Formats: sequence, C-alpha cells, structure tokens
Amino acid sequence: MRQTQSNLLLVIAVIGVYLVFSFGPILWMILSSLKDRQELFAWPTTVIFVPNLSSYEAVFAIGDAERTASAIGLVNALITSIIVSVGGTALAVGFGTLAGYAASRFAFPGRDDFMFFALSTRMIPPIAVLVFYHYMFAELGLSDSVLGLVLITTFINLGLATWIMKGFFDGVPREVENVALVNGYTRLYAFRKLVLPMVRGGIAATAGFCFIFAWNEFTFSSVLATTKAQTLPVKISSAMGATGIEWAQICAAGVVLMLPVAIFFFLIRRYLLMGMTFGVLRGSRA
Repeated sequence: MRQTQSNLLLVIAVIGVYLVFSFGPILWMILSSLKDRQELFAWPTTVIFVPNLSSYEAVFAIGDAERTASAIGLVNALITSIIVSVGGTALAVGFGTLAGYAASRFAFPGRDDFMFFALSTRMIPPIAVLVFYHYMFAELGLSDSVLGLVLITTFINLGLATWIMKGFFDGVPREVENVALVNGYTRLYAFRKLVLPMVRGGIAATAGFCFIFAWNEFTFSSVLATTKAQTLPVKISSAMGATGIEWAQICAAGVVLMLPVAIFFFLIRRYLLMGMTFGVLRGSRA
C-alpha cells in the first residue's frame, strides 16, 4: 500500500514538474501581456490584478498607442507571416506529397540517393547557406519580398514533407491502385480518388509540422527581409520603445505569435490524430 502511494506521489510530482516547465512560461507570458510597466517589474510578482490592454493596443498600433513612439505595430508583419506560412506550407506539402508518392511507388534509379538528399536539406545549418541565398535572391530581385520568403520556406520544408508523406504512402497497400488500374482507371485517378483520402491524416500532420517551421522561421527572414517584408518573429525581435525594451509589448506580441498556430492545430486536430495513429493501426492489422 505504501509502495503504491509512493509511486502515485512520484507520478504526480513528475507530471507537476512537466506542467510547470511546459505551461508555466505560456501562463507567465499571457499574464505579463496584461500588466502595465509598474506591475510587470513588481516583486513579488502579482497574480491578481486589473487587466491592462495597452500592450495589445501598442502591438496593433490602435487607439492612443498609435501616437506613441513605443508602439510596435505588428499588423503588416502579421499579414506577411500569414501569407508566407500558408503559401510556403501549401507548396511544400503539395510538392512533397507528389514526391513522396513517386518515391513510394516507383523504383527509379537513384531513389535512395534522392531521399537522402531530401532529408539532408534539413540537416544543413541555415547559417551555412545564408550567404548563397542572399546573393541569389539579390540577383533575382527577390530580396525583401513576400515571394522570396514563400520560396525559401518552401525549400526549407520540402524535404521534410517528402519524407513524412513517403512513410504514409508506404502504409497504403499497392492493391488499392492495382484494382483501379485493372478496372481501366488511370493512375492519376487512383491517386486522387483512392490514395489521397487514405492519407489525409498524414497530409494534415505534415502541414502542421511545415506550418510551425514556416511560422517560427527567423534566420532567413532576418537577413532576406529587413524592411518591407518583415515577418512577425523578426518584427518582435526589433521591438524597442522610447524607454528601452518594451517587455509587456513583447509578451503581447508573443501571445499574438502563438495564437495562429493554436488555431491551426485546433482546426486540423481530427485529421492530425488520424495521421498519428495511422501507422499504429496498420501495424496492428499486420
């Protein structure tokens, strides 16, 4: 009995520590975004206080905050981040799905080398290729442009999307397409009508990972887009007011940065769960 109680207490303690380290920073950021400067630096910190939305007004440059020098103004950066993340994710998942299907179904020469090359693009430190992309985009006229950022996020996530989707296509029996081909349908028809619906959970999971990487991308954006096409992470990093670093505004901007990812995963949660359990269900049938 004592051993059981000790084990239970140990489990509760481990879960408690995990929750503190996982959700503690998020809770602290949300509370700090609702405080004024005096309450933010008060010690001991206050948990019960009157919420103050001035930081959010400054973040979006609305109301009286629009006339202050400390307003960050994230509207343009937020729109740019949404366009870049959605566009880059859609292209990466689209091309990655086609490449993953080809690598799964066709034994073309150099397939293994191709898959290794696709994966190796995620292994290279961004700083190692940053100068090359900077010169290339300057020559092509894509520096400090939304199109350039969409292309770079597509390149970054394409290899990852290809690898993930190949794994999901490997889990679909080839007999599904063979039956369609025997009955006179084209492979394209079998791919669109039969195979894709079976891996929609995998597409959602892949889109989720690619969206996170695109939304949080900082290294390339901070060099390739410095003024007109600044993304949200780059804009937040340069948040300086008349009195120095505006920590309350940065916390408010962090909440804004976190919300689209939370909303996106909430919308695809059903398909995401389907994709995560696909391999387990296939293994149990085998």
